[in-house]
Amino acid sequence: MKIKRFIYCLPEEEFLKFVYDNSVSVEVVKRKEGVIYFAVYKKIDNLKPVKVEEISDDWKNWKENFKPIEIEDFIILPPWRKPVFIKPGLAFGTGLHPTTQLCIKALKKYLRSGMSVLDVGTGSGILAVVSKLLGASYVLGIDISDDAVRECKENAEINGLEIECLKAKPKDISKSFDLVVANLEIQIFEKVLRDILPKFNELGIFSGLYREEDLENFKSMVKNYKILEVFEKENWFTIVLKKA
Repeated sequence: MKIKRFIYCLPEEEFLKFVYDNSVSVEVVKRKEGVIYFAVYKKIDNLKPVKVEEISDDWKNWKENFKPIEIEDFIILPPWRKPVFIKPGLAFGTGLHPTTQLCIKALKKYLRSGMSVLDVGTGSGILAVVSKLLGASYVLGIDISDDAVRECKENAEINGLEIECLKAKPKDISKSFDLVVANLEIQIFEKVLRDILPKFNELGIFSGLYREEDLENFKSMVKNYKILEVFEKENWFTIVLKKA
């Protein structure tokens, strides 16, 4: 059996509106001359895809193709292996992308046992799971996608962890946390960063920044915060902030 992966393109402003008007998990494929190319696993009404791909969802093929990923002291694996279980699904976040790996590296270094953590754009919940394994006392994962919230809950259960997963935007969350982690696109940060920054009392880990241009753009939005460290891998950046 195969599932379809639809590739669409929209001008940047229309893409941002699409993301926030539709509760769907999207994967940005590329950005070119102000146009965002993105993938979804459901056909979008009134929008013509530029490409349609067929991907096998056969579990045997998943097992053959999903290889262990080592990041610091962790091994990211699907549920038929140990010790960190992530079930491949429609939400994004299996540990393959450099931004996920950099976030885990930053969490391992800066998250202290007993901290409360907010994971913005949780996707599969992989960063929420790692946060809990690192000793976080309370973890909340939020996403605007129903698929992501469902899979975050599933992966928390698979790992035997207590993690709260909600369908919500940053502005919907009233309480604050010791640490916030957000792995998003720079275009999304430009829209919601003002709602995320007040949510952390001590540390913020922000990823999804591609090349120096994104990094400098992000830095210009956080001038009132102290930059503790910048991680880089394959031209992707993760930045760690502390309240000044």
